[in-house]
Amino acid sequence: MTEMGNRLLSKLPEEELEALLPHLSRVELSHGSVLIAPYEPLRYVYFPISMLGSLVTIMEDGSMIESGTVGREGMVGVPVLLDAAETTMQTLTQIPGEAWRVKSEVIKKLFDEGGAFHLFFHRYMHILFIVASQSAACNRLHKIDARLCRWLLMSSDGVASNELNITQEYLAAMLGVRRAGVTEAALKLQAAGLISYTRGHISILEREQLEDASCECYRRVKEEYDRLLG
Repeated sequence: MTEMGNRLLSKLPEEELEALLPHLSRVELSHGSVLIAPYEPLRYVYFPISMLGSLVTIMEDGSMIESGTVGREGMVGVPVLLDAAETTMQTLTQIPGEAWRVKSEVIKKLFDEGGAFHLFFHRYMHILFIVASQSAACNRLHKIDARLCRWLLMSSDGVASNELNITQEYLAAMLGVRRAGVTEAALKLQAAGLISYTRGHISILEREQLEDASCECYRRVKEEYDRLLG
């Protein structure tokens, strides 16, 4: 099996992957790159390799909050599979890195043909519903410290690294809190020896302890990923 660096692509049988390979382009995406813009045609979908995408909702006053992330376990551009020509949500690059890019019509055609591609992407869409609903509950019910742990763990899984390049300002926007709240929570985790925190960069030092400090949301989502795509 060809190693693609993306969990969804790696699940495909050799014959389906071989049919897709000629249409894939490996691209480098910088922080803040807009992958999907609200109310604009969805021309491409992306399969992250080492980058992390962020699905965000933008309000009329310009404020935004994250409803989920997409890393090497998934795909950016699911509305294409649902016959949606556009979407109200924005998806942008949260952590820079590489991804496979392919034209939307190619993916839609392969999806409509059925087979393993159709099966695994139906499962992935279910997981996205779980992620979105769990994020909504988490943002409403859990404290910032636990939410930050969840975000760090999910992001680490998404890029397959304990090193995360993320600014304080962006992290605050993603979690829907003030910058001071992010700083306070990160410094607490650093004082406990769980992470190393410097401007624009976070290193996870003690993953098991970070999982213990996280809310139940991380475990619930991870178990669903493993159950359906493991």
